[in-house]
Amino acid sequence: MKKKIVCLILCLTMCIGMAFSLSGCGKDAPDAFVIMTEELDGLFNPFFSTTAADGTIVSMTQIGMLTTGYEVDASGKKQVTVAFGDDHAVVTKDYASEYNSASDTTTYTFVIKNGILYSDGQPLTIEDVIFNMYVYLDPVYTGSSTMYSTDIKGLADYRSQTNGADSDVDDAISEQATARAKDRINELITLFYATGATATAGSYDASYEKMVEAIMAHSVSSGYIDAVTTEKLPNSELVKMLLADYDKALEYFKEELETDYVSAQEAFSTDDAPYKDHKEYFENEVFCFLYYENFIKPVYEKVDGKDNKNKIESFEMINILNNIKTKDAAIKYVYDSTVNNKLDQILKYWATAQKLTTEYTAKAKEVILRENTAADGTLNVPNISGIVSLGHTTDETTIKVNGTDYAIAHEHNEDGTPKNANEYDVLQITINGVDPKAVWNFAFAVAPQHYYANGYTVNIKENKFGVDFGSYEFMTNVIQKPEVTKVPLGAGAYKATNNSNGDNPTGTEFFKDNVVYFKANESFLLGTPKINKIRYQVVSASNALNALASGTVHYATPQLTDKNIQELDKLKGDGIESTYTDQLGYGYIGINAGKVKDINLRKAIMAAMDTSLALSYYRTNTAEKIYWPMSTVSWAYPTENGQPSKDNGHEYIAIDYNRETAKQQILDYMEAANVSAGDKDLQIKFTIAGSNLTDHPTYNTFQSAADLLNECGWDIEVVADTQALTKLSTGSLAVWAAAWGSTVDPDLYQVYHKNSTATSVLAWGYREILANPAEYSEENQILTLLSDVIDRARETEDRATRTALYEEAMGYILDLAVEMPVYQRSVLYAYNTEVINPDTLPEDINPYSSPLDRIWEIEFAE
Repeated sequence: MKKKIVCLILCLTMCIGMAFSLSGCGKDAPDAFVIMTEELDGLFNPFFSTTAADGTIVSMTQIGMLTTGYEVDASGKKQVTVAFGDDHAVVTKDYASEYNSASDTTTYTFVIKNGILYSDGQPLTIEDVIFNMYVYLDPVYTGSSTMYSTDIKGLADYRSQTNGADSDVDDAISEQATARAKDRINELITLFYATGATATAGSYDASYEKMVEAIMAHSVSSGYIDAVTTEKLPNSELVKMLLADYDKALEYFKEELETDYVSAQEAFSTDDAPYKDHKEYFENEVFCFLYYENFIKPVYEKVDGKDNKNKIESFEMINILNNIKTKDAAIKYVYDSTVNNKLDQILKYWATAQKLTTEYTAKAKEVILRENTAADGTLNVPNISGIVSLGHTTDETTIKVNGTDYAIAHEHNEDGTPKNANEYDVLQITINGVDPKAVWNFAFAVAPQHYYANGYTVNIKENKFGVDFGSYEFMTNVIQKPEVTKVPLGAGAYKATNNSNGDNPTGTEFFKDNVVYFKANESFLLGTPKINKIRYQVVSASNALNALASGTVHYATPQLTDKNIQELDKLKGDGIESTYTDQLGYGYIGINAGKVKDINLRKAIMAAMDTSLALSYYRTNTAEKIYWPMSTVSWAYPTENGQPSKDNGHEYIAIDYNRETAKQQILDYMEAANVSAGDKDLQIKFTIAGSNLTDHPTYNTFQSAADLLNECGWDIEVVADTQALTKLSTGSLAVWAAAWGSTVDPDLYQVYHKNSTATSVLAWGYREILANPAEYSEENQILTLLSDVIDRARETEDRATRTALYEEAMGYILDLAVEMPVYQRSVLYAYNTEVINPDTLPEDINPYSSPLDRIWEIEFAE
């Protein structure tokens, strides 16, 4: 699942809470330390990595501006705080922040260390620091970082290229871009309707050749023109662009079907009803794919006139298997049929639509911004005034930080390093007002400009930051070019290698056969790591202990079940030790408002969920039911009498679940939604992330809810999907079970604010909500209120005030009925002490740390 972890936090906490493995490594004299990882997408880019597993791989190669530390407050409780200095693997030597009441601004000062090298031997300088910030703050950036949500002085001017702008101007540009992207996609939809209309109402048939002919004869609309260009182009050029859009949509759709084919192979367990009675079919990969895509349909047993979803009697359209025998043939069949007859659905509802919308919104924003710049491309606002390198743009010679005087570097070598060894570059960031989340937004990993934007110039004095402003092509073809997306590079403890421990591996060598290869970075600022080789391999949680017991993996995070604890007890004689702590995160059920459009139907789905069933998966007293969308580890989780609150005021999230009460609620919500049994809107898939359907904490909750909803006339199917996390990033799933990994600060902006560009809001269906205010009037009202409260919570550092505001905000999140909290659990770490020396692991393991926090200090056992 896509987790609530900002990529920058992942990069600076070095593998918090992750675990990994590699087949074939024995216990005796290991050549590498082997760690288990969850399924990887292979998007190993510090700017655009989205899943926690991918982010952990990236973090092995990176260091951040700041990291996490601890301090004891007046009551004796340990509090998480920022950490910096020479003893930490961070860029910042010294740090301070100061609020100025006269100007109502806060200034953050960072003294940059000298002598940090990237793993390729190139220096890390303030030029890299500022380059990273300008990537994250660019108006067409679409990654997970929400640094742009911090009110940095001059940021709105820069992002909108309008002097005297405020955040409303920036928001207005985003809204315009979204509207233009919709117009761009609608151009094809409208043309498909006109070209493919048949004698049967609502039925269409337009082949590729027919659509191409129609496109070339088409006169494009003004809305399409506004979305794609500021130039006055002849219609002949515009239709070429429209044809390219059509081809791009089909390319994405083909890729989506390829992904679906893989997903379909793990979606149906032949150990469970109703699939176990038809193993000969569900063990056929072509059948699974066609069934998954609804081209082969089940005919269920009838009981009292209703479908018994646990018993399939036969299949509709099963005869198509007579002519479709291979993967390629199956994909072609689904592709041709859908493209010819349902192109509108591809462009509205499939993941292809979400991908195109993201791309076209960014491109439309680029067009709008071009309207605000000079004809020669010169920026009206060339920099962000609140981001300053003192040695490049001021005459200040010294600065005092935490009682220490630092000489500011004004002269630099060609490589960007200070010319004088006793001088330091100093970064100052000034924001309007106060923002308790700002410091964590400024804790980003510092990736090398020379690697991620090779060929682009950094000259801070001349306002050149290594970034092509407002350019979708730059973000796509430079920052995300394949070689830098598949192989990360940074100043972290480890660097990418291959199975022969070579330098400069290709992407297919770095991540090969589900194994990721690392070797020690001899240039690491805290010294060469103790273990030279580290390997990560994809291993499912259900197989973690088998891999650990066999010696093929040395460190793992199995699920904390009674069965696994018993197995770990048996393995102690083999040197296997374990520990566990509360997880900084929680399990949840998500519902996409773009797929389940009626708010009452989303409430009905939640009413069906008996979340207490998920607790039985874990060891007794290591998981608890929760009622608010926040980890109970967080200081902001609502409490009653010192205990986590169970009252959130939403009846469809039952404190004490009762099946008959739930059934009546479902029927009431169906009536409110004006739907009846058998309605097409009631046909929904519940998706379990992973390859094992039943070995998941939420499976029993899902299956029980599916049975109850199906009794009420719904058509619910529970499936597993190994590609679920990827699909979440495009907003492609309707209902799913996953888990968040929370951040240190409880700020809700990234995951819930209406202006967030993080992929989590796509999963909720925000894009559809915001693009269709008439259809989603209630949701838009809630989103406005929710976003306002999130903003207000970032205007104070008073915890009591913030806690009250977050409780209000979480109430609005539950009002949207897009996220249902399920459980808070503990996380289990297990490792082989015959392979690694346990005395070299951190002493303090807590929700904010893991045994791998200081991975460079871990040693092999003697």
